[in-house]
Amino acid sequence: MKIDDYAKKIADGDERAFEQLYDHMRVPVYAVCLGVVKRRGLAQDLTQDTFVSVWENIGHFQGKGLKTWILTIAKNKSLNALRKYKKEVCTDFQETENLLGSYEIEDLETSSVLRTAIARLDTVSQQIVLMKNAGIKTKEIAISLEMPRGTVSWKYATALKTLKEILKKEGV
Repeated sequence: MKIDDYAKKIADGDERAFEQLYDHMRVPVYAVCLGVVKRRGLAQDLTQDTFVSVWENIGHFQGKGLKTWILTIAKNKSLNALRKYKKEVCTDFQETENLLGSYEIEDLETSSVLRTAIARLDTVSQQIVLMKNAGIKTKEIAISLEMPRGTVSWKYATALKTLKEILKKEGV
């Protein structure tokens, strides 16, 4: 079943379709939330809030692009959380190794080196790397971050190059 096919079933109250959508989308939603707020616990809460909103508002969804619609909800909830707390958020990339996999850098010896390298990227690049490696397509990232697709691709390639350089300097 295509992801857009879940919308009508969920709007009709199909809880099983909602569970399947949740299973399919929870990692990308979490990646978006973590990329914005940079706090694991808060990102988990925002992920749950996103799916509550999806369940409550699925009747308002029109047409195609359910994945993008959900990721936009996640991004907006995360940005609202940042505005609400109005404070510097700490960086916690404890789970990035689960999200990132090997993403073209092979045989990483220490996940802390990777976390440190990622923390040295700018916030937008961090978000793009997390989202890309959670399986989110460049087009959907561009819509979610409200930037041109080419910019997303360029920032992703630049971030990977930067990460490789950092890891090379660290001897990994």
